[in-house]
Amino acid sequence: MSDLTDKRLGEFHLLRHLGSGGMADVFLAEQTSLQRYVAVKVMKPGLMAHSGQDMLSRFKQEAMMAAGLNHPNIVQVYTIGQEDGLHYIAQEFVQGSDLATLIRERGKLDLTSVLHVMRQVAAALKASGKAGIVHRDIKPENILVTKKGEVKVADFGLAQLGDGGDQSSGVTMGTPLYMSPEQVSGRELDPRSDVYSFGVTCYQLLCGEPPFRGTTAVQIAMQHLKNPAPPLHQRIPALPRVLCRMVHRMMAKRRSLRYQSAEEVLEDLKTLVAAHKQGRSLDLVRLPRLEELEKLAEQERQKHLKSSGTIPVELMDEGFELSPTADVTETSVMPVAARQPKVAKPVAAPVVVEDDDDDPPPKRKRAAESAAIDLTPAVDVTFQLLIFFMVTASFSMQKAFDVPPAKKTDGVSTSVVVEQDQSSTALKVQVDAENNFFIEETKKATGYRELLELLKAEKNASADLTDVELELHPDSTHEARVMVIDAATQAGFTRVRNKIAEW
Repeated sequence: MSDLTDKRLGEFHLLRHLGSGGMADVFLAEQTSLQRYVAVKVMKPGLMAHSGQDMLSRFKQEAMMAAGLNHPNIVQVYTIGQEDGLHYIAQEFVQGSDLATLIRERGKLDLTSVLHVMRQVAAALKASGKAGIVHRDIKPENILVTKKGEVKVADFGLAQLGDGGDQSSGVTMGTPLYMSPEQVSGRELDPRSDVYSFGVTCYQLLCGEPPFRGTTAVQIAMQHLKNPAPPLHQRIPALPRVLCRMVHRMMAKRRSLRYQSAEEVLEDLKTLVAAHKQGRSLDLVRLPRLEELEKLAEQERQKHLKSSGTIPVELMDEGFELSPTADVTETSVMPVAARQPKVAKPVAAPVVVEDDDDDPPPKRKRAAESAAIDLTPAVDVTFQLLIFFMVTASFSMQKAFDVPPAKKTDGVSTSVVVEQDQSSTALKVQVDAENNFFIEETKKATGYRELLELLKAEKNASADLTDVELELHPDSTHEARVMVIDAATQAGFTRVRNKIAEW
């Protein structure tokens, strides 16, 4: 990656590198016209040499698709541009962390947090599904959580139009740990593929690890085709069985036996969230859509047993488990504990793999029906805080999603300790009405880069400096304050004490 720090791309001033992906490098930038922070994704120039216009078309496709989705749980795309041979996308800068980082730091999340995340992601996928867009790369790394507990789905770089108008037949894209069976096989995709990947993500949220592991991408991908996921309730017995059944149904290998849309998933999640808020046992909650799909799956199993004496792998779900010595292609099938609704137990039989290409995608609803945007997840955050504070005075969604202060490679830190502790040595930084920065009243900086260099120099000159004492002019902007906090974090200071000065 070439260092683009301090470079200007149109009206965007690149401040520092945030991370890299397969297609682009991501930078924190200031949009000078609106004086706000944005994330700028700059396409890697080397890709043009290998893929040329095809890769550029995919890069632009990300912006056009995401820009058409206006939803509180989807990262907003602002614009696309080109400068000095560099192609870039400017989008909403989300301060917080992704689910992958939270899982690495904490393992599995608590039930309340999981339901909160699941509901907001389902709302985002409902919006993209109704727009006919398949994300194709739903995974924890592409789900961002702010410090306030807001959840946003990012990175539509692998998205495709659900109508298949621009699809390359047989091309497999995505992340093997979360690919749907039809995605692994290179078949035509529809929004049900995102439901499967979302189910795998939920599985990992609930037990701390994905259902399938392997030493190679091919090995992992083939398990999505041939192996049923290990039962969630066996990994984490304390989980509500109804939630385990729901996640496994999202991961059904046959598309027709899956939830047919994120909207269906969201409806069942709303029922579970409401019961959880009321303190009811989730296993006492009936989900008619889930029961209907389970009944349909059982009917398919019985039909195959009668006709051929075999059970296709794609019909195996949470109600089945593999014997420890079983072979992938010839498997002993053992029914586990009964579930609701109660169905006949299948006998042991060999397992075969069948294609589900005959499963038609769900019919698209009329535009008038899909115009409404579900804003309930944003309301739910406040309502959830209110209920839990009143009833128990012990739970806070802010605490549940509290992200540690940013390290030197992370985004802008918003963890500011406002204290009057004078025992530690502090460096004085002032911001005037024109948003100029002054270090110890004598050294001036007019931009982020200059400020960072001055703070680093002061920190290197005196190891005793641990804090920054920030004085803000009443007319200075919030962005200037954030710039000082971020620069102080990058320079190695541990705390920022700030106040509004009487200038």
